[in-house]
Amino acid sequence: MANEQETAVDGSMTMLHSTTHIPIAELSATHSNASSCSIKATVTLTWPYSSATGSVAFLLAEPDFRLRRAKGQVRAQFSGSSAKLIAKSGIASGDEVILSLDGAEYIQDESTNATPGRGVDFELKFTERVLLQVSYEISEKHHFLIKDSFARMAPKRPM
Repeated sequence: MANEQETAVDGSMTMLHSTTHIPIAELSATHSNASSCSIKATVTLTWPYSSATGSVAFLLAEPDFRLRRAKGQVRAQFSGSSAKLIAKSGIASGDEVILSLDGAEYIQDESTNATPGRGVDFELKFTERVLLQVSYEISEKHHFLIKDSFARMAPKRPM
């Protein structure tokens, strides 16, 4: 079982590294081949895991702060089993992520609460499928978080 899981993790890492990184400002629900794309971003705000809603969310921004002004931010919401996985990982503001767009839903942002800065006109929502690499700000370690029918991996935030 461990070898199967390691093989799935290795395959997912390869899959994530073979995706095309696109700027956040170019995100679009109509983007062709979105499932083979990913975004590289810095976590700037966190909405902690809520057991009432079963979700956690982050404001993801372009790593280069100069690109954030022109729709260089997006809110990413995780719900269901992906939220539990993300919450256990300890991702926080300042961490860098590479997030696969495979499995993302594009939800029109209709909230009356404005998120600081200028972002795209929708948010990304993930439920059961997440492929993400996190580089924690407080360490040089990289961890992969995978939620799919074939693999699970949720390392704790390094201390």
